[in-house]
Amino acid sequence: TMPRDKGVKDPQLLDWNATQGHILTGGGKLNKFFVEGRDYNAPEDLPHYLKTARITSETYDKWHTDGYRNEDLVGAWRRPLFAGGWKESTEADTIVFNLQSPSLFIDIRFPLKRPEYLRAKSGFKELTMDELRCLARQHTFAGYTKIEPKDAKSAAPVATRHHAIDWNYHPKFPRARPNRWRIELKDDGTSFKEFSVALDSQQQAVYMERWALYPNGKGPYLALRRITENAGGDTTGHESLLVIVGNHFAYARDRAHPLPEFGSRLRAGGCANLVDAAYEREDRAKMIHMLDLEGSYGEVYDSSGRASWKIKKSTLPWKEGKQLINPNDAHFLDSRSDDIPEILEVLGSKWKVYECSFTRRELEKMLYVGKSKSSTCTRSKL
Repeated sequence: TMPRDKGVKDPQLLDWNATQGHILTGGGKLNKFFVEGRDYNAPEDLPHYLKTARITSETYDKWHTDGYRNEDLVGAWRRPLFAGGWKESTEADTIVFNLQSPSLFIDIRFPLKRPEYLRAKSGFKELTMDELRCLARQHTFAGYTKIEPKDAKSAAPVATRHHAIDWNYHPKFPRARPNRWRIELKDDGTSFKEFSVALDSQQQAVYMERWALYPNGKGPYLALRRITENAGGDTTGHESLLVIVGNHFAYARDRAHPLPEFGSRLRAGGCANLVDAAYEREDRAKMIHMLDLEGSYGEVYDSSGRASWKIKKSTLPWKEGKQLINPNDAHFLDSRSDDIPEILEVLGSKWKVYECSFTRRELEKMLYVGKSKSSTCTRSKL
């Protein structure tokens, strides 16, 4: 067998999603210890509720207007430790890029055993069935982090993440428990611990993740959400988010909907399970449909200070090394000359500016937009 085949059939790689799920659920105990009415309210706290009900936009806008924004967790975060159910995951097996603005987030996770040679492919069409199957072993989710209470001075703030985009989403297999956790922030703000709200029989968190800032992981931020509804109320294109913090960017683009059907015999969802089901049936088209969700991470400026937007890691490996945003890609719309625009045009679409703490000049430089009449601007009121 060629080494490449061994790589895509590596048991540790193929078990990656199951291992991450085992840790998250404390070895399968999460549902038992996460009690509706006591620990969360259903369905409104569930991660996929807004997406399935198609009320993501108006709900996000209301939360934002109501002041559910928190500066404490703003940053580009790595994950040194993820522990639960007598197992742990570290940066020896998984690399994570978790970018958080005061409201929007993009969280992208890769097993280190994903074969590097896949970067040399040009797209799904070049991948074997086994290579497609191994690409199901990664993760991207993005949406709104709602932190309560709003005043941010609480000794025990709780975050609930609502997923507008999710690698593991399928309407037939919605996530049964919230993505809801307690925050313990280090005094200097360089690290935080995420503790499951659900407690086990020893009154310990079912799982814990420790997050630490990447170098230059703090700084000005920009959070954009693609406008997917036109004047007639019809949806156009894919749900997409773009978050920049300091020199770090993350981009998430959803797969096409509706998603393929997988029959009534399947008991569990998740991208890896669904892709494996299609693999068993030799249904290449369904495998590709489920895998065609992009989560890309990179840095805005290169070491020489030039805005390069180079993608360093992506769920679509052939995007790595490429440029996300090119000169002349971006235009400001609906803007006063001295302020942050409320709408940007970039990547061939219009985007709503959720929040921005860059100056207008910094934004123009970053996005290659022509010189402004004014060198300063105020923070977006959106």
